[in-house]
Amino acid sequence: MGRQKGEGARTKARPSSSSLAASLLSSAPSSAAAASVGFGGFVGSSRLDPSPSTEDSLPLADVDGEIAVHLKRLGRKDSTTKLKALSALSSLLQQKSAKEIVPIIPQWAFEYKKLLLDYNREVRRATHDTMTTLVTSVGRDLAPHLKTLMGPWWFAQFDPASEVSQAAKRSLQAIFPAQEKRLDALILCTTEIFMYLEENLKLTPQSLSDKAVAKDELEEMYQQVISSTLLALAALLDVLIFPQQEQPAFENTTTEPKHASKARVAAVSFGEKLLTDHKHFLDFLKSQRPTIRSATYTVLKSFIKNMPHAITEGNIKSLAGAILGAFNEKDPSCHPSMWDVILLFSRRFPGGWSSLNVQKNILNPFWNFLRNGCFGSQQVSYPALVLFLDSVPPKAVSGDKFFLEFFKNLWVGRKTFLSADRLAFFQAFKECFHWSLKNASRYNDGEDSISHFRVTLVDNIVVKLIWRDFLTTGSSKGYDIINTGKESDSSEKNVSHSKKADMLNTKCSKPYLQELGKCFVEILLGIHISDSNLLSVFTVEIEDNCMSVLQQAGNVEIVEQIILFMLLLEQHAVMNGATWPLAYIVGPMLAKSFSFIRSSDSPDTVKLLSVAVSIFGPQKMVQEVFNQKRGHCTNQLSYGGDELLEAEDFLQIFKNTFVPWCLQPNSFSTNARLDLLLALLDDEHFSEQWSFIVNYVISQNNSGCPAGLVNSDLAAMLAMLLEKARDESMKRKARDGSSYRPGTNAEDWHHECLDSCAITVSHSLPPHSTSHVQLICSLLGGLTEGRSIPFLSRNALNLIYEEILRKLVSFIQDSSFSWVHDAAFVLSNDAEISVDHDSSLNIVEMAKFSLEILDGSFFCLKTLDREGGIVSGILSAIFVIEWECNLSKALEYSLDDKSMTKAKDRQSFGEYVCAFHNKINGHFLKSLCRDNCRRMLNFLIQSVKSAIFVEDRLVNDGITSLCCTWVLEVLERVCVDESDELNLLHQLLSKDERWPVFVVQKFSSTKAPGHQKFVALINKLIQKIGIDRVFAGCAMSDSPMLERNQVIASSAWLAAEILCTWRWPENGAMSSFLPSLSAYAKKSDSLHESLLDGVLSILLDGSLIYEGDSTKSSVSMWPVPADEMEGIEEPFLRALISFLSTLFKENIWGIKKASYLIELLVNKLFIGEEVNTNCLKILPLLISVLLEPFYGYVQPGKDVQPCSIEENFVQNIIIDWLERALKLPPLVTWKTGQDMEGWLQLVIACYPFSAMGGPQALKPARSISPDERKLLYELFLKQRLVAGGSAMTNQLPVVQMLLSKLMVVSVGYCWNEFNEDDWDFLLSNLRSWIQSVVVMMEDVAENVNGLVDVSSGNSDVTCTKIEKIISISDPFPLKISQNALLSFSLFLKHYKHQQTENGDDLNTMKTEKLDSAKDRIIEGILRLLFCTGLSEAVANAYCKEAASVIASSRVTHTSFWEFIASAVLNSSSQARDRAVKSISFWGLSKGAISSLYAILFTSRPIPLLQFAAYFVLSTEPVLSMSVLEDSPFNADINAASDQDSSRFDASIEEKVCLKEEISYMVERTPHEVLEMDLLADQRVNVFLAWSLLISRLWSLPSSSSDRERLIQYIQDSATPVILDCLFQHIPVEISMIQSLKKKDPELSGGLTKAASAATQATTTGSLLFSVESLWPIDSEKLSALAGAIYGLMLHVLPAYVRGWYNDLRDRNTSTAIESFTRTCCSPPLIANELSQIKKANFRDENFSVSVSKSANEVVATYTKDETGMDLVIRLPASYPLRPVDVDCTRSLGISEIKQRKWLMSMMLFVRNQNGALAEAIGIWKRNFDKEFEGVEECPICYSVIHTTNHGLPRLACRTCKHKFHSACLYKWFSTSHKSSCPLCQSPF
Repeated sequence: MGRQKGEGARTKARPSSSSLAASLLSSAPSSAAAASVGFGGFVGSSRLDPSPSTEDSLPLADVDGEIAVHLKRLGRKDSTTKLKALSALSSLLQQKSAKEIVPIIPQWAFEYKKLLLDYNREVRRATHDTMTTLVTSVGRDLAPHLKTLMGPWWFAQFDPASEVSQAAKRSLQAIFPAQEKRLDALILCTTEIFMYLEENLKLTPQSLSDKAVAKDELEEMYQQVISSTLLALAALLDVLIFPQQEQPAFENTTTEPKHASKARVAAVSFGEKLLTDHKHFLDFLKSQRPTIRSATYTVLKSFIKNMPHAITEGNIKSLAGAILGAFNEKDPSCHPSMWDVILLFSRRFPGGWSSLNVQKNILNPFWNFLRNGCFGSQQVSYPALVLFLDSVPPKAVSGDKFFLEFFKNLWVGRKTFLSADRLAFFQAFKECFHWSLKNASRYNDGEDSISHFRVTLVDNIVVKLIWRDFLTTGSSKGYDIINTGKESDSSEKNVSHSKKADMLNTKCSKPYLQELGKCFVEILLGIHISDSNLLSVFTVEIEDNCMSVLQQAGNVEIVEQIILFMLLLEQHAVMNGATWPLAYIVGPMLAKSFSFIRSSDSPDTVKLLSVAVSIFGPQKMVQEVFNQKRGHCTNQLSYGGDELLEAEDFLQIFKNTFVPWCLQPNSFSTNARLDLLLALLDDEHFSEQWSFIVNYVISQNNSGCPAGLVNSDLAAMLAMLLEKARDESMKRKARDGSSYRPGTNAEDWHHECLDSCAITVSHSLPPHSTSHVQLICSLLGGLTEGRSIPFLSRNALNLIYEEILRKLVSFIQDSSFSWVHDAAFVLSNDAEISVDHDSSLNIVEMAKFSLEILDGSFFCLKTLDREGGIVSGILSAIFVIEWECNLSKALEYSLDDKSMTKAKDRQSFGEYVCAFHNKINGHFLKSLCRDNCRRMLNFLIQSVKSAIFVEDRLVNDGITSLCCTWVLEVLERVCVDESDELNLLHQLLSKDERWPVFVVQKFSSTKAPGHQKFVALINKLIQKIGIDRVFAGCAMSDSPMLERNQVIASSAWLAAEILCTWRWPENGAMSSFLPSLSAYAKKSDSLHESLLDGVLSILLDGSLIYEGDSTKSSVSMWPVPADEMEGIEEPFLRALISFLSTLFKENIWGIKKASYLIELLVNKLFIGEEVNTNCLKILPLLISVLLEPFYGYVQPGKDVQPCSIEENFVQNIIIDWLERALKLPPLVTWKTGQDMEGWLQLVIACYPFSAMGGPQALKPARSISPDERKLLYELFLKQRLVAGGSAMTNQLPVVQMLLSKLMVVSVGYCWNEFNEDDWDFLLSNLRSWIQSVVVMMEDVAENVNGLVDVSSGNSDVTCTKIEKIISISDPFPLKISQNALLSFSLFLKHYKHQQTENGDDLNTMKTEKLDSAKDRIIEGILRLLFCTGLSEAVANAYCKEAASVIASSRVTHTSFWEFIASAVLNSSSQARDRAVKSISFWGLSKGAISSLYAILFTSRPIPLLQFAAYFVLSTEPVLSMSVLEDSPFNADINAASDQDSSRFDASIEEKVCLKEEISYMVERTPHEVLEMDLLADQRVNVFLAWSLLISRLWSLPSSSSDRERLIQYIQDSATPVILDCLFQHIPVEISMIQSLKKKDPELSGGLTKAASAATQATTTGSLLFSVESLWPIDSEKLSALAGAIYGLMLHVLPAYVRGWYNDLRDRNTSTAIESFTRTCCSPPLIANELSQIKKANFRDENFSVSVSKSANEVVATYTKDETGMDLVIRLPASYPLRPVDVDCTRSLGISEIKQRKWLMSMMLFVRNQNGALAEAIGIWKRNFDKEFEGVEECPICYSVIHTTNHGLPRLACRTCKHKFHSACLYKWFSTSHKSSCPLCQSPF
């Protein structure tokens, strides 16, 4: 049970006095009111004395058993038990009747009075809730028990916990809802309540509880009981003794309650008794508990108020000492009650002061109380001070001394409080000071004495305390300045020094100064009201201060404080109509100091005067100053009598004194003087004063300047004056609101001299000073949007801005860019200004001058918005200059030195323009009038078009990007609404002589120079703003209404133009425009459909008219890809093909549209009876696209009839075309000039193939009818029968190409019809075509090899020669070979299918013949692979650039090499073996393995080709040669004889050599890869190298020496950093691993892929599946490869991985890796290890092994003769990251030393084994066998068989004859750095 929150603390709801208690009364009688209730507004609690009827031994025979149980539980110590019992009891009481409840009331009363003293506030609150339920249930039946309960009940109302006291009030209100009833009950039980309270006051902490309670809890309970009792007593006295009519709660009561007088007598009697018995409660004032002391003050106050007769001469001294000396109380919670009792006692018993030593007992503690800021009770104590002063007996204190000490101590205690505390302090200080002045007569007799008293207070408090504190706050020199020349007594000096120290250590906030100043002004106001003559004391002080400040340097802070004081005077006095501050304070001060201010050059002193003028007004201030100092100015004015200055006198002083003084140039205080000059502008004489000022300035100009041009100094001063005048105008306007005041309007400041001066400056020639720029800017205004008030006439504005435009146009006209020069011509015409080009003038300097003016007055342009084209011209010029600057920056690299020098100045100015332009916000531009916006928009767009078509010095991409940025800028900043945007785009896209090029009536292949750049610009705009907005702009016309067909036509020609352009800088139609168009077309809108039809119509018509030589483009076997479309030269046809292909692929158009288009083309194919040759030429390409919607493939042999009208229609058309093709002569008889190519191309195009999934997944794309198949086969047969055995009869390329394509479609669609002759014909032709390319590639390889052999010079020359060697002048062999590869790929697929279906029924001779032909073709294909790899490998040995040339040549023929790769993947091991051997006989500088590595690690990869190279490298027979270089140490270690054993053991230590292509990657590269990008090519190559390495390791037999040597090499040379690289791709985090276990579908793809691949690689031992899916590279595929490599490394290199894992230092990382391994890899590895051990043949008469798969344990038992040993090998869950545990469970006849040694040897074998545990156990067994056979163990490792290389100790020391393992001895020599025997230390 601990202390509850807020226990023992007084709350706001806790009554502490009668006044507070009364305030808690509620007028609502309802028990639902949460407000407090009680007797007479007071409630309480008391402790009941146990009566005979409430003893514990009372039988509960009449009490309900369940209730009795809960009542007994209330006596438990545990608070939880009590709470549960109270809750249950409350529920039961609600269910019982009153008669059933009444018997329990005595027992409840006994428990109630104990529960009220419980330490736990929740228990007390629940007690009152239960009480509420009880009294509500029993009602009037409570009356007999009321006296027993009333004492505790009253006491409970003052519980320190608010929720408890509120609950007690609710319980009392429940039974006595009316106030009168509560009072009657209180009067009735008066005696019992007092008795209960008296007993409470006698309690001690020890007597509170009869149970073992903690001491601190007892103390808490005690202070709670005593404080609540004292408060209850005070409230009871207030209720019973104090007249009820005077109480707030009973002010409406007219009659006194019955028995009230009797209760009052009893209360007085008990009160006197308690006062006497408890020694006036003075002991409670000494309590350490603030709640008890506070309650004691409250009860004393109640006694003083209600029973003053109890205070007698005998006890008044002790009471006075305790009460008046209470200022020692430091707890702020006690101060409210403390002040109540002090004030009441002082008023009731003033004689109590005389009974004490006032200074010692009262004042000294009081001064300390004040100095300490009332100890934190500022809100309570400060308001009570004035009441305290009023209650102090005058005779008890000395007047002057008392008040000076009071105010000084009060001032010392003013620390930086919260804002509310500061306000309370200053309010109290002001009230107390005013009270002291008002009540001076209390302490002084006679007028002189009273006057002296007041003067003393003002001088010492107001002047020396408050004013000096205000003046010097925050100033380090303040006291030194104000005390200069003054004498003061030592005490004042001490105070000054201490105050100065405090001031230096304290930084007062601005709010403090404001509140201090306000307090000071209000004190001065009070002094003025009381006696204005008293202000003279302060006036003298402030005059002296001001003079001291002016006479000394470093006075800025003091001046600022005086200014702040004057502003506070204005705020709190002058604005209320008071004139005394000027007459008594400010006027005399400034009159005395004016001459010093005038002679001083300090801005702050001048500011002092200008602030005074702004506060009191020019005339009043001048009058006051010059009246006061009349004697000093008789030479200037003559005054008559004491009359006020007349207006002419004021103007004379202004003109003769202030204007010359304030307009002195080159003065440090010029700024402040100009402020003063403007402040002196009087409303009555404003025009005359301002005109005099302007004329005075202009008249000061010297004769050295041109006519009308002021000099720089005057210009700077006039500019400063004008800016301040503008500020003054804005202030006047804001201050006066709607009423007019001179100076609020710009016209009030106009002057002809200013107009002429501004025009002259703007037209002046260089050089220009900054002052002149500032002058014009100040006259124009507009630096910011709110300051656009020009001080010039409209005509002057026009002339100035027209000149600015002229200078900017001159700058533009001087540009080297022709389009910029053209823009200058247009601008000058639009603005109707003449621009003369004068080469002698500095155009850049003039333009800079104009821009500086514009920069300082930009917003003034708005005033000329509707005045012609000046505004639009200036803004347009700014745009053009910025664009020229951008263009110049882009051209810097291409300019020569001369041009660069010339452009440098222009570039510098351009950057200035850019900075200025960036400050112009779009809101300003859009706020211009419509005419200016349109004029500017049209000009800027025409400039952009001119830049695109005219400028040719910048690369295409650069100019288009810039122009796009410019157009977007205009769109964003100039266009106001949609109509402006449409107008802009219309102006941009409108037709002219340069645009468009293709969609015109007379199309010409000659294009405008900037056509492609312009299309690139349009495309960029489409990407930025959307194609729909661009199309909308294209469709706009000048007419307000646009017809629908116009919209479609305009958009259609734009789309067609872009498609025909095809390629432009950075992009093209396929990659950029078509995706945007298809996305636009997908919107379901008939307008979009019409647009597509319009584009189709334009492109189709153009294709038919300008068909060109479309036969140069071959028909692809599958949907036309982008690279195939590049081969179409005719722009309309190329655009049409790409357009249709995109729409069909995106499912925008479907079968119906395709059928319609086919029908349309068929109708156009014939013109009458004649064939339309143009249509026939384009039809094959079109039909290959139009058939895409009809694609649908089924298994061979299953014919599918057309199921729709469209499909049936198309099939009939194709059959018709087939029949026409059959009527043509055979291809081999074809001669040049015969028109049959078109029909065959058309037929071939009708049979496309689908390549989804790559070349390996090639299949027919259509399902054809039997009739089609039959006709197609007949067409093939016709060619074979005529050609005979070979197609080489006719060598025409076109014949060969058509025949190769016909073979492809025939094999793909009619292979079921083929017989043996057909296959022979096919394969023989395929082989011949492929062989022709093989010969060509072999020549290339030999030529590259020969070139590299003789090259030793410039690599660039060599690369050029290699590029020439590999260039293919005639692509025909490659293309026809590609068709052959396609046919061969289909043949292989059908051949495998036929073998699967027919099985054993195959004709053996036929199969052998086909196999032989197939293998010969595959060997040729493999030779192609090796040839290209050899070329790259040889070139790479020379330089990487040469290799890159060869790799790039392959990329240009990607499809061909993909077919090569597909065939390689289907090759047999015999074919690969023969191909590798044939390369070895070739004799080039590189071999087959190097060629494969060159392809695998190429710089320009083709994914499928890379995988083919990896496939060959990672499978037999190449795998055995792909990793290791040939070595003389490959012989089996067991074949070595004893004679050469030394040599062989040395060979074990000999490092193996990896192939040079991968050795660097394995040994060193991982360190570099660790820092590379996660998708870097080199990282992928390292992973592939390691994949081959561990795949080779996996393939080696477990007992082979090659495997052991390779493992040793990996341990010694291969860096384990590769594992760190792997886990960069496996996102192992603990949270993710947990999700992996749960198979969370939201898990990251990388971790899921890695986990799956790791499990598969661990299970299968292969990485091929992961490498196959690696390309194209992405993060998830690399994660899968990393996971697979890690899984296989765990399988073949467990000890190696474990060593890396043990070196990890990051615990989180190691934990995550272990969790990943345990989840994904360990289960299959453990299962595999246990399975191998179980299958291993260990059993003999001495050794046996048993396996427990459930426990992952292996028990190895070794017995020999009468000895034996059982070793248990336990595999951890995260095996092999965690080492296996080996334990000896049984040992027989073996010494402990030998047992430990054998146990250790087993542990070393199983932990160091990079392989299967079964092998380790077998080696350990052989080790035991050798030891029992007598073979000596190695003295270094204590093992017979070496734990790593499994060798025997063979190297013997010649001295001691001990034998050692060669590996152990080698390690010993290496680590000890000596070659002596480890045992005898003799030289070895």
